Amino acid sequence: MKTSLLFLSFLLFAITHQLSFAIREPVLDIRGEPLRPYAEYYIMPTIFGPTGGGVFPGKAGNSTHPVNVLKSFFEVDLGKPVKFRYSAEIDFIPVDTYMNIEFAQTPEGVSSGNWMVVKDLGEAWTVGIGFSIDHKGYQTLEGVFKINKHGLGYKLSFLPYVNGPMSGDIGTYIDDDRNWRLVVTDEQPYEVLFIKVEVESS
Repeated sequence: MKTSLLFLSFLLFAITHQLSFAIREPVLDIRGEPLRPYAEYYIMPTIFGPTGGGVFPGKAGNSTHPVNVLKSFFEVDLGKPVKFRYSAEIDFIPVDTYMNIEFAQTPEGVSSGNWMVVKDLGEAWTVGIGFSIDHKGYQTLEGVFKINKHGLGYKLSFLPYVNGPMSGDIGTYIDDDRNWRLVVTDEQPYEVLFIKVEVESS
């Protein structure tokens, strides 16, 4: 009897667990298909977002390697693809769920394509890649990102692993060197959409 009750309790938990994932809303790409963990996507502005193109790893400020996440000024430039790392046992990226973002290809001279934030623009926190070793002389924070609906598309938000006040939406800012940077902000977020990278068959 106890064994049967234990089994039924476990079965009920498993069903409830699966249903909770099933009813979660997926983030959709421009084709209306759910974003898949570890698939590659371009992050682009919506038609009502800022002009320009996609995001890519580049050099800004005093960086000697492409450790900053920048946005292209050119609308035809898709940027570089990213992957979304999500550990739950479901095959899509849900809305309002924390995950890691990384560039699909790590630039040469950088320890990782993983997104994080760095305080390298005065008091502003900007989005960079790698780890603290890649941003010597600046304060860095590793953390997670999430995607939420915003306007006609989505917005990205950041939350650090460590406790502290530094969290917020991801916006854009053009610095004094004319680099279009992604920054953590409590003002206007960067409204984006996602384009899946098509794998060419050989």
